[in-house]
Amino acid sequence: MGGEQEQAGGAVGRADNRLTGGTVHGHVVQAGRADITLRMSDPAAPAAVAVTVAPPLGLRDPGRPLRGREETLERLEAELAAEPGAEGRLLALCGMGGCGKTAIALEIAARRSAAGGRGWWVEARNGPALEAALRAVARQAGATQEELERGDTADLLWSRLARLDTPWLLVVDNADDPALLDGPGSLSAGTGWIRPATGPGAVLVTTRDSTRATWGQVARLHLLRPLTGGRLDAAARILRDHAPASAGTPAQAHALAARLGGLPLALRLAGTYLDQANRTPPPFRAPATPTTYADYLRAWEDGLDRLDQGQALARTWAMSVALLEQRGHGHARALLELLAAFADADLPYTHLLTPDRLTEAGPLAALDGPAIWQHLTALAGLGLVELLEPVPGVPAVLRMHPLVRDASRTPGTVPVANGIVTAAALADEFEDAMDAEVTAAWRSLAPHILDAFERADLAGLDETTLLDLTLAVNVAGRQLVTDGLHAQARTVLEAVRAAGSEHVGPTHPHTLITRHNLALVLRELGELVLARAEFEALLEVRRSLGGDTHVETLNTRHELASVLRDQGELDSARAELEAALAAERDRVGDTHPSTLVTRHELARTLHEQGELVTARAEFEAVLAALREQIADHHPHLLVARFDLARVLRDQGELARARAEFEIVLAVERERLGDTHFSTLLTQYSLALVLRDQGDLTQARVELEAVLAVETERLGPDHHNTQITRRALDDVLRLLEGR
Repeated sequence: MGGEQEQAGGAVGRADNRLTGGTVHGHVVQAGRADITLRMSDPAAPAAVAVTVAPPLGLRDPGRPLRGREETLERLEAELAAEPGAEGRLLALCGMGGCGKTAIALEIAARRSAAGGRGWWVEARNGPALEAALRAVARQAGATQEELERGDTADLLWSRLARLDTPWLLVVDNADDPALLDGPGSLSAGTGWIRPATGPGAVLVTTRDSTRATWGQVARLHLLRPLTGGRLDAAARILRDHAPASAGTPAQAHALAARLGGLPLALRLAGTYLDQANRTPPPFRAPATPTTYADYLRAWEDGLDRLDQGQALARTWAMSVALLEQRGHGHARALLELLAAFADADLPYTHLLTPDRLTEAGPLAALDGPAIWQHLTALAGLGLVELLEPVPGVPAVLRMHPLVRDASRTPGTVPVANGIVTAAALADEFEDAMDAEVTAAWRSLAPHILDAFERADLAGLDETTLLDLTLAVNVAGRQLVTDGLHAQARTVLEAVRAAGSEHVGPTHPHTLITRHNLALVLRELGELVLARAEFEALLEVRRSLGGDTHVETLNTRHELASVLRDQGELDSARAELEAALAAERDRVGDTHPSTLVTRHELARTLHEQGELVTARAEFEAVLAALREQIADHHPHLLVARFDLARVLRDQGELARARAEFEIVLAVERERLGDTHFSTLLTQYSLALVLRDQGDLTQARVELEAVLAVETERLGPDHHNTQITRRALDDVLRLLEGR
């Protein structure tokens, strides 16, 4: 590391009133409808896959230890270990980008871990990722999913952390926009997402912002400066850690380190440049390619007087790009500028930088797939970007240090990046909700879609571009919901609704889509009164535009009926669904996808009203029709089979119910994995049938497996966990009574 790392719809109810959710069992997709609807799922499920809060200790390189930061480390560790005063422990390590703040924080985290302490590492580069990570910390500190859904997550997080009795450290890295740390309160007032720790805990934040107004009196500020003055020897050692021995003498390295202002990031890039230049065979080098410290210094000094440190980084970047161009990567500069135009978040480059996406990207449009990949790997080779290998649940992503991004960003590339993100968001390749890779891609695309909307000059966009962007934000909203960020989804959709109303009018079809999706989010938040009011207002507009039997009108009536059912107004919900169903049958027939959606929802309502015979007949009819239209593994068909199995169980037809649950479970395990909440729901339901059949041993196995996952991911006190435990206790009692 060498001291410079920084550079681098509704729940499906159970018979026992268990609260459930999940992509598969939460909704029947409304095929053929004009609205793009949010696919709701249990907020805990994807978040557990989407974020990691483990300190990235593997990034430490013992061969390149921290240089020149010994006193800083000693001072920080002493303050972090000291008894907290009334204000608690919150340290902010402040300094310009590239000073090595992250490397110091990682070293402290490693030492804490070696001493047996507990640690979490949270990135603060964008709001959704920050909140998701802090929710994960709260869960790991003992908060239950039910508690996390109350809306006071920030208070809950610090309450749970305060109860811990073992030493712990929370690192909040790259908090360069401290406003993100405010959350529902205020950072400087001690009521934000990040607060001083009490008890055996401590908080360390890395940030560029060292102003007292930002931090108030809640944090102790530690300024980190470049390695200048008496620490230039350490700066020179960083150069030598990365450059080859042939680059020159220690004195020459010292001279170059002084010219680079002792900035660790610039030192690492310069050393890496020299290493790469020396690896290039002489016949393939450009005549003026620097290969020694002295050569590099002369190239740097050529006409470049009075450079400050920020310009030093830009010059280092420019020289690295020039080296790539000399090697035949003629589009390296344009590609780096384009990469800098995306959001400051992991970039799913395999989805965004394909040849078909770059058709409007100027000179990059001439690159084919192999050429794009060659340029990306070349940029990574000089440390200008980092390419992370894909892991389960996470696509291949690219990272760029914020300072490199700042040095590379040009205004003209922002609209191009926004267009690429919008096109990707609306692509057909992301339609299979049962595909784990699709889910992961959506998770990585969402921050870039939201950033594109935030930075776009909406008034200057043509109508087509504006409408495409608002659609993209709508579908990104579903990812916020999937990750449990319902409040943020609401905020985003409210902003899109306001923009749509202003620029294309409140009754434009795209504005109505946003209103529809906003109402769905309100329903997921439990704001049933607001959701109902929004659907009722939307229904009035739909009726005025298209009449009672228009497809959008029927869609809204369908969702309104679902809210009525959630409110316990089963008779009203049934009446609304029956009216909508009659209109859909007249309009498109009995087996049209839209009709089947409404028939399914009506069957659910009938089931809840206790009309099992009628509900079963409808589920069987819907299932038969779906089999004519979609594959057996399709989520819509699995929903129908699952709901039919529930009715069969309630009717006492245990053998057939078991067969249906086993079929659904096998598909879900293959497509979603053993720990997805839809899989767990089916496994739990199967266990109840096994119990009722007297197969107590197998029922115990299934329930123990479900309980283990729910305890880990939801906590021991969550409603689902408690229900599973009660079911397991019942099976154990039956086994003992044999």
